[in-house]
Amino acid sequence: MAVGTIQLKVKSFFHSNHKRRRRLSSPSPEYEHKKLKNTSTSTVGDDGGPKLDLQLASPFFRQLPIEIRRMIYDLVWSNPHDHKYHTLRGRHIHFVDGHWVNMRCVMYKDDEDLDFIQKNIHNTGHGNLLMWQKRLASTWGGRHWRCEERVQYGTQKPVDGTNFMSMMLVCKRMFPEVMESILESHQFIFNDFFSAHRFFTYNPSPYITSIRHLDLSLSLPFYEYAPFIVDRPRSRVRELWEALERISCLHSLRVSLDIYDHGPWRKIPERGVTAQLRDLEVLGNFTVELPPSLPIKTHTPNMQDLDSHEELPFKVVRRPPLRYWQFTPGDVERFGWKTHKKGQQNHCFITLDRTVRRIPNPYLLDLF
Repeated sequence: MAVGTIQLKVKSFFHSNHKRRRRLSSPSPEYEHKKLKNTSTSTVGDDGGPKLDLQLASPFFRQLPIEIRRMIYDLVWSNPHDHKYHTLRGRHIHFVDGHWVNMRCVMYKDDEDLDFIQKNIHNTGHGNLLMWQKRLASTWGGRHWRCEERVQYGTQKPVDGTNFMSMMLVCKRMFPEVMESILESHQFIFNDFFSAHRFFTYNPSPYITSIRHLDLSLSLPFYEYAPFIVDRPRSRVRELWEALERISCLHSLRVSLDIYDHGPWRKIPERGVTAQLRDLEVLGNFTVELPPSLPIKTHTPNMQDLDSHEELPFKVVRRPPLRYWQFTPGDVERFGWKTHKKGQQNHCFITLDRTVRRIPNPYLLDLF
């Protein structure tokens, strides 16, 4: 059966009944009283609010089981542009200017190579060095830099179009089924910690437990990792991990962790951060992406690297070491530390040496 024929049949379920009902020319007071009584009992719930109409007269709900309705919803979400990109139905979710925005993930298959950008820096001409260097410093990770450029410099295009809102506004009876179908059928990608934390922990929707595919690329400032070094019980990252534990049936999960400044020395408390992730139950692919393993000696157990021979419920993928780094142009001032004793307490603060060195232009250094 052709897809167009299926869509026509689906639309026929939503057509209103055009048959005119017979009306009384001069309804009696008794009829008006019965009409108001029936209306009040069908639209007002026990709590005084509007009552949900079960749509028992609709063939869509009366004749089709929930399994068939889910198949129809899944057909509605199909997009003619899905074949162009690596991620099938990938949606970037981010909170900006007081509202949520979702855009199509435009990652290509080549972007799965975590060294793709540095290879292009090596092979490109001098005129494109700055452009590729900015992509290397992207806080969206090496896999979604194309998507970040679309968000920053582009506008929404037809590839971002969805039928989410039109389907959610059909009726209250359909709304829960549509929401569950949206969350089950798409891969949701978060590339900033603020949006992910707000979505899952700050007044979360009751439907987020239906999410099946999730991708988190989090470049965090070091103070967000600090509680894991000393095993502090509360932190915003722990709150996010606890929220993920409430998702009942994850099929795939990818968590990419990094340091915000993207320095070549970047080091995170791997054991402390991933300890809580071990409790997550993921049915399919579970990947944790980490910075490169560095030979840094530390006496803090949580700062030690994960043992490659250790049995873990997830696959560990490490990004390649940085071979290129760029100094941002600007003034660089030397500073020192001074201590001032007040009573029984010592106060430590920064003092500038007033010696300024100017870095004239952005230049690229090969560290290896």
